[in-house]
Amino acid sequence: MQLFRLWKRRQRPKLSHSVRDYQALVKMHLRRQPDDPRFALANAIGAETMEQFHAQGDAHVAVLRYHGLENGMNVYDLGCGCGRTAQALQRLGWTGNYTGADVVPELLAELARQCPTYYAVLNYDRTIKAENASLDMLFNWSVFTHLLPAESFLYMEDAFRALKPGGKLLFSFLELEEPEHDRVWRDELARLRNGHDAEQLDTFLHRDWIKRFAREVGFAEPQFTSGTDGSNHPQFWQAIAVMQKPFTTHDFEAR
Repeated sequence: MQLFRLWKRRQRPKLSHSVRDYQALVKMHLRRQPDDPRFALANAIGAETMEQFHAQGDAHVAVLRYHGLENGMNVYDLGCGCGRTAQALQRLGWTGNYTGADVVPELLAELARQCPTYYAVLNYDRTIKAENASLDMLFNWSVFTHLLPAESFLYMEDAFRALKPGGKLLFSFLELEEPEHDRVWRDELARLRNGHDAEQLDTFLHRDWIKRFAREVGFAEPQFTSGTDGSNHPQFWQAIAVMQKPFTTHDFEAR
């Protein structure tokens, strides 16, 4: 029996630091707010009120629409959480094929409850659960902010595979050059200096790194929007990068 239990234990997927951190964070919020699990889940992904949760989702959709989201598209929400973007898409009348992927079962269950016509998938791998050249748009908000740069690169690499020619990858990120993001850096330093562990990894990316990743994967030159730029959509707070898959190999070589 002991040998069987050891074998069973070895068959369990080895969860990365980000998965363990995120699952623990969600469970902590659910324990603290047992009478309001819907808000606990919204709170776990960064919303202080349900009103803010809805406003954040509306802003996500505004960004996607500015960068070309249309009805009928096939979209993929990497790190979808409990459906902040999905619920906004549904609420604002978007029609199309939506897939949300996350690493926390409780969050995916909430997305399924709120958006029963959308597809939710649990995926611990650093991959995109989509066929080759099948997606019009792939996005993630505050996901690469909690991963190692190499992990983010792997997701970018597989996103390129899954996107149609001309398809776009959009993601938010933290950068030390953004004055508003300096608070995250200072808060993390203070926690460590006081002998406390960080709740989760906070990762900063440089635009030059993102440009290099795009070149190595095969994307066109990325577009960037500062987190304080509200000229085309609501201010996002985190910076935004947009990468487009070239329509043809010639398009990429000619740029």
